[in-house]
Order: sequence, then structure tokens, then C-alpha cells
Amino acid sequence: MTEEDRCNTPVRCDEVSHLLDFLIERDVPCPMCGYNLRNLTEPRCPECRQSLSLTVGSAEIRLRWFLAAITPGLFSGIAAAFLMIPIVIASVSGFGPPWDVIGIDAFGWTSGLVALGLMARRRTFLRQSSAVQRAIAIGLWAIHALVLALLLAGAP
Repeated sequence: MTEEDRCNTPVRCDEVSHLLDFLIERDVPCPMCGYNLRNLTEPRCPECRQSLSLTVGSAEIRLRWFLAAITPGLFSGIAAAFLMIPIVIASVSGFGPPWDVIGIDAFGWTSGLVALGLMARRRTFLRQSSAVQRAIAIGLWAIHALVLALLLAGAP
């Protein structure tokens, strides 16, 4: 393989050169198949044909507040999905579900969608400072605690 085949632009060629130089005397497994990449001659695993790149990764990803932030929403969303069963049964049987049950279910679906949105935007969340992440997580838990308190206060 020629130098021109390995890289399309000067920047890409430089990246490829750094990768191959890094692997020349190191025993590094392919991230896909585990094949030893020592003395690699092209930026592709010879075993599984996975394209390779040399990147910088975080030694420690701060997931604590992210997980704390999505937990109440995921739980509420799952509970809302199960609550749909008696709502549909009540609707089909002609009785109709009580409005407070429909409200609880709507909150659960909304909360679940917020959690899914937060998961989709997790990189944005993780770029925030730990204090901002903590504030978001505590805020979401506070909203859920408030709704639970209101539900318990209205229960007979």
C-alpha cells in the first residue's frame, strides 16, 4: 500500500503516521477483535478490517450525576408504560379511567421523554461542570419528589 493510498489529506496522513508510529513497537489489541496490532502497516486491523484511529480518551468519565439525573425519568417512563394497561382496559370497558390516573400517566410519559432527551444529549450534559450536573440531577429528583408528595396527599 502506498503512502497516498493510506491518507487522503496532509492532516489525515499525519494522523495515520502517528498511529502507525505508536503501534510500531507496542502490543496493542484491536478494540473490535483483540488482534495484536504491533507493526501495523495500514490504519486497519488485518484481522477484522476495522478502521483505526489514534485518539485521546478520558481516563475517568463522570457518569455519577448523569445517572442520577436520568434515573427518576426512566423509572417514571417505565411505570407510565405499565399504567397504560389499566387505562386502556378501563377505556375499552366503558368506565373510563379517573382523570388523576391519566395525569399521573402523562407525567410519567413526559418524565420518560425528558430522560430519553437527556440521554440523547448526554455529551452536552457531561461537558457541564460537576456543580451544574448536580443541580440538574437534584432538580429532577425534587420535581419527582414533589409530584409523589402531591399524589400521596391526594390519596384517600
